[in-house]
Formats: sequence, structure tokens, C-alpha cells
Amino acid sequence: MTMRKKRSARLTFCQTVLALQSLAAFFATLVLWGLDRAGEVSIPGPVLWGGGLGMVVLLGYAAGQQRRRWGLALGWALQVPMLLGGFIEPDIAVIGAMFLITWLIGVRLGTRIDRERAEYDAAAEAAAGEVA
Repeated sequence: MTMRKKRSARLTFCQTVLALQSLAAFFATLVLWGLDRAGEVSIPGPVLWGGGLGMVVLLGYAAGQQRRRWGLALGWALQVPMLLGGFIEPDIAVIGAMFLITWLIGVRLGTRIDRERAEYDAAAEAAAGEVA
């Protein structure tokens, strides 16, 4: 009986963080739009919507590319703009920092889980080979 290959924990964690972060970027765009309309910040509409929705699309794209070798690097790179958003509205940097921490934990913990799964599977395979 062959066991079905398990989905990578790191892949699952990274895709989830980036997908949720794309939602946060969308809501941050809405917040900045509201602040712009209230006169609290001054951001030209095309820059606001282009940059905000561009981030939403990029984060969603990066979530889908986590299976590729360069997908992880793209995920790391997209953490920077959320932190830099703090220059416009400090709360965006707080949210960006929380996602950065979540991203870091997801990458590290997911990698560790994948490694431990591989070790367990190798040990189980070796034990099954000895029994047969």
C-alpha cells in the first residue's frame, strides 16, 4: 500500500499568509482612500488605487507561486511594501509587522514540519523494509 504524499506544511502556511495579507492590503487601500477623502492624507487617486490594488494582485500572485523556487523570495520581498506603508499611515506598518512575524513563523515552522515528516517517513519506510 502506497501512502499519498502529504502537502507541504511550508507551502500551506506561506500561501495562507500571503492570501490573508492580500486582504489586509485591500482594506489598507480602503482606509487610505477614506483618509484621503477626509483630508487626512493627500494621495493622488491613481497612485492610491494603482499601488493598493497592485499590492493586492501581487500578494495573490505570490501566494500562487509558492510552489516555485523563486516564490518564497517574492513572498519575502512583498513584506517590505507593507512595512513602508507606515510612512503614509503608521497603522499599516503595525499590520505589516504582524504579517512579517507570521510569515517568518510560517516559513520556519513549515520547513521544520516538512523536515520532520520526511525523517518520519524515511524511518517508517526503513522499518517496513526490515519487516518484509
